[in-house]
Amino acid sequence: MIILSRLKQNIRKVLKLKFHVIYTPDTFSSLSVAITSLLLHSPYEFVLVSNGLDDAEVKEMKAFVNRHHRLQFIDLPGGVTIPHGTALNHLLSLSDDTYFCFADSDIFAISNFSAEIEPLILKNDVFSSCRPLEWTTKEAKNGYRGHNWIAPSGLPLAMTYFAVYNRQKLCQIMQQHHLSLERYMRRDQVPEPVQHMIKTKDQHNWKFNTAKLVNLIQAVSGMYLQHQEVPSLLHLGGISRFSTHNIEGTRNPINKNNPVAVDRLASRHYFYHLLKTLAATPHTSNFPPLEVADPKFNKKIIEASHELQKLYQKVSELKVEDIS
Repeated sequence: MIILSRLKQNIRKVLKLKFHVIYTPDTFSSLSVAITSLLLHSPYEFVLVSNGLDDAEVKEMKAFVNRHHRLQFIDLPGGVTIPHGTALNHLLSLSDDTYFCFADSDIFAISNFSAEIEPLILKNDVFSSCRPLEWTTKEAKNGYRGHNWIAPSGLPLAMTYFAVYNRQKLCQIMQQHHLSLERYMRRDQVPEPVQHMIKTKDQHNWKFNTAKLVNLIQAVSGMYLQHQEVPSLLHLGGISRFSTHNIEGTRNPINKNNPVAVDRLASRHYFYHLLKTLAATPHTSNFPPLEVADPKFNKKIIEASHELQKLYQKVSELKVEDIS
């Protein structure tokens, strides 16, 4: 009886999670290994979302989805690529799950990650992870840009690269305060009652990236938000932005005198072409290395490149339909 009791204590109840993974044009072929790795290293379901893909790429994605029982497909209406926040609003409106989950399409699982994330999900209203590879300690963690996870006042926020929300609480906050998951770029866009909820220190020029305003109001309302990196997940970052036109507003040209910006663009270019090459020839082992100015970033690029080459070789030797 004692042995049976201990066995029951050691059996971890797996959460029922369904991650929405949004694809922009010209990315699915080279990134299908990423979703395969997530299937391989977790028990979760994944919804592959077409955001402006053409007919040929949609056909390819549907054929892939039909190969596994834990995959689903959604084709966002409109036929054009829409901003991330707009896509998330639409997907949330379709969801009736306990948790609303989403992940960037260039996140790879190196090993099983369910045991790492589930305790964090259970004790928080919002959990996020997967800072992009290009993020460096030189960048501020406070603010409302995509990579920020702490508000200027110190309140916890979350990122939208890999996120799990308590759906009911998220919807309550959005409905109560008439908010969405969109970007808010001017004070006039923020509902007046919400303006009064935000401390002066947290106003930060009234520029909130995707979901940041909703996350801030959840934190102000006493909800629990936590960001924590998961070692078994690798997020490249910027792949879809590099390969498609940026439809969320023009960005400043790269400052060639800023080594961080130059390194980041070089990294995106490198990984975009590495993934294209590996998708066509998975056993490629002589892809030329990239060297950037920041030695810490350079080390991360080399390690990620090696992991990706091993992963593409491994996945090329298995069938998606054979994954349990």
